[in-house]
Amino acid sequence: MNRTSMPQSPEPLWRKTATMPQFPPLTQDIEADVAVAGAGMAGIVTAYLLANEGYKTIMFDAGSIANGTSGHTTAKITAQHGLIYDELIQHIGKEKASLYYKANETAASFIEQTILKHGIRCDFSRQDAFLYTNSDAYIEKLEKEMQAYETLGIPGEWIGSLPDGIPGKKAVKMAGQAQFHPLSY
Repeated sequence: MNRTSMPQSPEPLWRKTATMPQFPPLTQDIEADVAVAGAGMAGIVTAYLLANEGYKTIMFDAGSIANGTSGHTTAKITAQHGLIYDELIQHIGKEKASLYYKANETAASFIEQTILKHGIRCDFSRQDAFLYTNSDAYIEKLEKEMQAYETLGIPGEWIGSLPDGIPGKKAVKMAGQAQFHPLSY
């Protein structure tokens, strides 16, 4: 084993620190208004919303609950997904780039409100998110991203040092993002 690199498929912290319910395979026909394929975060939220609207809803998955992308997530709840806003403006325009940001903020608010409404204990906390670099060659890309934030009215900040002693030459900070334990959610 090479101890200087990450395992190819590490076991996520989330799966080690949450007990997920297990369900037997379906062995009989059942009726529902809606069947949701996939028991990851998107499937679970979709089934939740449909059930709240009064639909008899079933959810199924070929594997375990939240064992795919949801179980391997970074657990960030954020509208900051890399250097995306400058690219979005260039390819789809300001209006659609702004809609993308607003949709992400709406989704984050939905998650927070759902946690509060149901008293879900999932270590939710508001945190700042950062895009940063140690490379002089990357600074110009960060500057363009910060300009995109300003163009779209996204609250951001251009900073020269990161918190907690994390090394970095420059960074773009997006305040008020969040993190949580996705499998406890």
